[in-house]
Amino acid sequence: MPEMTEQEAQDFVEQVLDQDERSAIEVALASENPWKHDNFDDPIKTNLVTAKVKIKDFHFGRVSRKCCYCRRSLEDASIETDREHIIPKGKKKSLSYDIFNLSLACKRCNMTYKGEKVDHIVEVDTIEADCRNPDRYLIPHPNIHSYEDHLIRVSVQYGAQQFTSYRRITPQGQFLYDFVRLDQLCVDELDIAQGGKKVDEVVAQILEIPLDGA
Repeated sequence: MPEMTEQEAQDFVEQVLDQDERSAIEVALASENPWKHDNFDDPIKTNLVTAKVKIKDFHFGRVSRKCCYCRRSLEDASIETDREHIIPKGKKKSLSYDIFNLSLACKRCNMTYKGEKVDHIVEVDTIEADCRNPDRYLIPHPNIHSYEDHLIRVSVQYGAQQFTSYRRITPQGQFLYDFVRLDQLCVDELDIAQGGKKVDEVVAQILEIPLDGA
C-alpha cells in the first residue's frame, strides 16, 4: 500500500466527489453523528450513500482488494467489507469522511477486535491536527506505511490443507498482530518435515523472509 499524498487526497475530494456529495458531507459533519446517513433526509442521505460508495471503491484499489489489517482477500466479499476509520469516528467525528483516515477492513478485524479502540494511537486527544505523522501510530497506517515493511502474511493451500502465518518484522507489525489477534488466523495443517525443515521454514526460505525471532 503506497503512501497517500496530500495531492492524492485532495484530488479525490475535488475530482471524484461531486459538489452535491461534498455539500452533503459538510452538512453531515455539522451533525451529532455524521456517518449515520439514515439520520438524514433526501437528498443529503442519497449523496452521503454515493460518497461512501466512491470512498469504498477508491480504497479497494489502494489495499489491493485486501483487508488493511489482516490482508485477507475482500474480493467478492462486499457484505464482509467495512469502510475502516483508522482514528475511530466516535472519537474524532471531524475525520469521519477524511479520505486519509479511511481504508477498508474485514468485519472481523474492524468490528470484533478494533472497533472504537485507540490503543494504536499516540496521544489521541491531539491526533486530529497531526494525523499524517507516522510516529503517532503504533500500527502500520494503511495510508502511510507499506504493510509488508512491518508484517508479512504467508498463506499456502494444497487441496484441503492450509498453512497461514504472519511474520512480524517491526514493533508496529507486532503491535498490529496482537491488536487484531492475527494469531487466531494462523493455521498449520501442513506441518510436516521436508528435508528436516517444517513447511513454514521452507516458505520463509523461498520468499527470503525471516522467521520470527531471527
